[in-house]
Amino acid sequence: MPSLSLLLARPRALASILPTGRVGEGAMRITLVAALLAPLGGCGIPYGSGSRVSLSEAPPSAQSTPSEGIMKSLMCMRDSHVLNRIRFGIAVHSDGTGKSSYGYEGATGSFLPQGTAAIWASEAVIRAGGLSMNYYELNTERALRQFGGTNLDQALATQQQSRVPNFIISTAFTALDFIGGPSADIRAGGIGPYYNVRGASLEVSAEMYRPGDRMTMAISSLNRQVFYRDAGVGVGRLFGKGKGELVTGTIGFTDQQRLQEATRDVIALAVADVLASMPIVPEDCRQMVENLKAAHKTQASEDRPQEKPAGKHRAHRDEAPAQPPAPRNPPPQPAPAASATGTGKGQRAPH
Repeated sequence: MPSLSLLLARPRALASILPTGRVGEGAMRITLVAALLAPLGGCGIPYGSGSRVSLSEAPPSAQSTPSEGIMKSLMCMRDSHVLNRIRFGIAVHSDGTGKSSYGYEGATGSFLPQGTAAIWASEAVIRAGGLSMNYYELNTERALRQFGGTNLDQALATQQQSRVPNFIISTAFTALDFIGGPSADIRAGGIGPYYNVRGASLEVSAEMYRPGDRMTMAISSLNRQVFYRDAGVGVGRLFGKGKGELVTGTIGFTDQQRLQEATRDVIALAVADVLASMPIVPEDCRQMVENLKAAHKTQASEDRPQEKPAGKHRAHRDEAPAQPPAPRNPPPQPAPAASATGTGKGQRAPH
């Protein structure tokens, strides 16, 4: 059968496949073009230079930061200037949840952001006044060393060795559990309300350790719950006389909390928690972080009343078996960094 381009360019070829009759070549061309463009016009596809597709305007960009309470605790540390000369190396953020999904539209396989979430840990250090060193994105520097030659490689290595981090902060997603909730669907005469609640529980851990001897200085583990609510009214019944007419449908409203926003908050708060463990941090800043964790636990208990609220973070240490005292090795750091070492919030480094 002749191709479409052949039919448009040589109308006589159309006569060989159409019924014979007194149809002019110009009329055949118009008929064929109209038949081809009719489905396109019905689909709303523009086919001329004067036709444009109208799209809704995207919402404007907005600055994304941790929640207000976490920001205040970080700014409290910054205003104290105690972390200004301390260098923190930020390690790669890892996802240890093992949870992935490919079964829905837009799924990429991972529920949570991967290594790039280390940027949020780095931001928290900067907002607290510390010096953040990038140890999570090394591909660019590797490329510079590879293609820059021996001289550039040696120069970059010298700079790296001259400014070693005083501490390393490592963060990770350690758990992601999907939790249930109340569910109700009550119909009387085919009409009634429905209500569903589902959620996810996310856990983030942060660790601060000292390079060289790799002594762990502080660990923080935080949990955040995110919920999805669905409520409305549904109908499924016959209306009218006789056999009637079946009418089905729902009118509802969904409210889904942002999982990505939750991840940013718990990472920033976990970093603030390990920073507040340093003895040089003022007590009022440390108390702000403790208040945030207490409020967070209270809210989690209210959202999940069937679960017993967890005890305070310090209570777990008291209930655990007694541990031998931490080794009192003098930290090989400059004076400001050395005074910042500590094995916990309730301890002080030896003087």
